[in-house]
Amino acid sequence: MNDTRALLNRIADFRKRLGSMPRLIPSPEAARQAEEKPPMPEEPAAGPEPESRTQAILEYSVRQLSVSSEDEPPALSERAQRLLRDAQGLVARLKSLVDEPLLAGPTTSEANEIADPLSVHFRETAALTEAAVRYAMTFPESEIEQRRLCEGLEGIIDAARRRFDLLASALERRRRDEDRIDVLARFLVAITLGEGPLDPGPVIRLADALLEEEPGRPLRFLSAHPSTTQAYLGGSDYPAPARFIAAHSLNVACVLARLVACDPEWKEQARQIVVAGLLHDVGMMVMDAELLSQPDAFDARQRHEIEAHAHKGSRMLIDRLPMLSGLAEAVAAHHERANGSGYPTALRNEQVSPIAKLVAVADVYAAMCTPRPHRPAHDPRSALTDVMLMADRGEFDRDTAKSFLSLGLYPSGTVVELAGGATAVVLTPRDPRTEYNKASRPAIALLTDEDGRALANPRFLDLADVSSKNVIRTLGPMDRLERLGRSYPEWV
Repeated sequence: MNDTRALLNRIADFRKRLGSMPRLIPSPEAARQAEEKPPMPEEPAAGPEPESRTQAILEYSVRQLSVSSEDEPPALSERAQRLLRDAQGLVARLKSLVDEPLLAGPTTSEANEIADPLSVHFRETAALTEAAVRYAMTFPESEIEQRRLCEGLEGIIDAARRRFDLLASALERRRRDEDRIDVLARFLVAITLGEGPLDPGPVIRLADALLEEEPGRPLRFLSAHPSTTQAYLGGSDYPAPARFIAAHSLNVACVLARLVACDPEWKEQARQIVVAGLLHDVGMMVMDAELLSQPDAFDARQRHEIEAHAHKGSRMLIDRLPMLSGLAEAVAAHHERANGSGYPTALRNEQVSPIAKLVAVADVYAAMCTPRPHRPAHDPRSALTDVMLMADRGEFDRDTAKSFLSLGLYPSGTVVELAGGATAVVLTPRDPRTEYNKASRPAIALLTDEDGRALANPRFLDLADVSSKNVIRTLGPMDRLERLGRSYPEWV
């Protein structure tokens, strides 16, 4: 409750600041009223009397009062008036985002939380916009000086506008991701709590949306804590661990969608495979969120409870989604292993369907790439390496595991550090099966220089053609926030 109150207070304080910003160009209605009726005298504000023309202009803009002729603000050029309207428009955009729930997260790191880069970006954009507004109030009488100041004001407004566009794009992506988690969480809850056949439409439409995304889109892994019930303050509320399961299942489905879309062997079954990824963990819906949040190793009873989820999920699918009952085997067997070491029935390689083998590998890979209560996220290269090692030990079908090499050691969207300290984002990964010698040298976009300064525009490089640069490591959330939070929040 204290966290909620703090968020509400922060939103209220910011709304008050926006409300105090001056109105630079009086509205037509305000101008008409000023002509019809002289303003009533106003008590002087506490503090020093205004001593400069700048302060006189500020008082005029804020209060829209008539003043004596010698203190009347100077006439503004058409260009200056246009810029003042642009600045006021930025204030309007700020006001429209004050109550945006996706920006209501913490703006500083507290406890073990990572500062929300979009909240930080919004706060700094608000400060830049306010600076533009205040700067606009300093226009002098001289037309020549106005022209010079207009050039500076145009630069500030353009910078703020670019930040707004960047923020809008990042918010759209976040809203899409959170909406997808909510859609799947709602569907999983409906499977668990209802009775009788359920319309599979929502999950099929979600699978189609994942398959329709462009092939080169960034592979970004969603995350939700097992105890989470809402995406944001005031958002849809689902009983834990629905959002945790939905986030992981979406990750699995996204990995599968990327694998099967361009694979002739799987393309005809693409929708079926992605739906299996979305529903493979439905049996975990009946588990206690506290158990899934436990950072310590499970005891025998807890492990038995967890291992039962595969069979429970299969039964739910048959009972509630008879149209998708053909996927029940994949749900039941997604924790089986090729060497018979899996659960719930210790099936061996030839006893497990091809779709179940595919979902099994995607399940492990996606889980490794996201944080868990007992460990941080693995970087994608380590996750893929671990998957290949498991295949070498006989846990996964080797051919199935090798198909995951098409993701590359660094999938699209992976943020990496280069030798020398520069930061880049991977644009095009390389399949080690076809480009073994170049697998660790993807095509990238440089975002910062070696000193950590953000580049004005990304620089595009193919590391296969640049022998002097190579990837040192992938960056985790804290490093991405520190390096890119201000200039490239969409990559954090």
